[in-house]
Amino acid sequence: MIFSWGANSHGQLGLSTVNEQVEKAHQVLIDSALNAVEVKQVACGGGHTLLLDIEGKLFSCGWNHKLQLGTDKECSSFERVWNLGGIVFTNIACGWDFSCGVTDDNFLFVWGSNSNGELGLPKDHFPEVVKPFRLQVNACEVSMGLRHTAIINSKGEVWITGCGRHGQLGLGDELKSSDRFQQVPKLGIISHIACGQNHTTAWCSDEKALYVWGDNRHGQLLLDKEKYKKVFTAQKIDIGVKQGVKKLLSGWTNSLLWLENGTLITWGRNNYGQLGTDENICGKLVHVKIPDGKEIKDIALGSEHTICLMTDNSLWAWGWNEHANTATKLAEPFISNPTLVDLDIDPSLCITQIYAGSAHNFIVTKQSETSKKESEKTENKAS
Repeated sequence: MIFSWGANSHGQLGLSTVNEQVEKAHQVLIDSALNAVEVKQVACGGGHTLLLDIEGKLFSCGWNHKLQLGTDKECSSFERVWNLGGIVFTNIACGWDFSCGVTDDNFLFVWGSNSNGELGLPKDHFPEVVKPFRLQVNACEVSMGLRHTAIINSKGEVWITGCGRHGQLGLGDELKSSDRFQQVPKLGIISHIACGQNHTTAWCSDEKALYVWGDNRHGQLLLDKEKYKKVFTAQKIDIGVKQGVKKLLSGWTNSLLWLENGTLITWGRNNYGQLGTDENICGKLVHVKIPDGKEIKDIALGSEHTICLMTDNSLWAWGWNEHANTATKLAEPFISNPTLVDLDIDPSLCITQIYAGSAHNFIVTKQSETSKKESEKTENKAS
């Protein structure tokens, strides 16, 4: 089962309705002909959502003013993207109003808004709104921000395209935009990449070092924000992390590292409590205080909020809450510390995956093994 909540002004929750917000988790019902879908990944944009099943088929719903759904019409429930039928995808990503998918042979399909060259398509030859188009670029990992896109290829190189007015391309201060992918220089072999609103962060596992570039007005690059408001070339930073990294994530103006030892490190803007603390911190590393005895199973960042799944199947959230993004019992505009989410779903369901968008969330569940065995026992007795 799939559940969603948060902002739904374009039907991005896939609930067959359009409204300002959904305050508690509601079950997503995919078309009856597709109800056997097993989810591999969900990607959330500004007001649209993509869903990838384990067979590599693509579904979408929500905002479609720039054709970011990969279809010709807007819809408030998940529908198959038949324009891309027959193509097997292994990874998907969403920007504000543009989207992409990596195929099983590591090629990249892009669609949606190309007004800033964020699809990597020359604006002289392509319109500002593009239907799905296959690029001849090698992509293993991909991340999309507000108006730019970054990929990691099989060599660990970072290639980037789109708006660069704030330095988020890392291509130097003379290049304020690009409408084709270009290699970011002066990087090590990159293992993780994350695009924020107007900045980019990358992690090199070999060097155990962070590379940052772009907007730094809120300390999201961990540099002196008075001295370095915008950074146009990649800067290497040793943040003292010697652990392996499970995830590098970025919100609009904040970033997060989830380490293999379970530690969560955040930095950047904290005007909505998105760093998981009520302290007035900017441009410094913050170690998020996990509730006693809890161990993290997964974590996801929206534009300005975070949801965190624990191994005991509890879900916690913090940050921006204007559209009930956190689904906590607290009716506050923002939540400064990790707070338990009131999911109100069948307790026999085990959460297996979590995803967050601009102001909306998805969780994927399955029946727990204990519940399955009890159900099987009951069926056997009845027969």
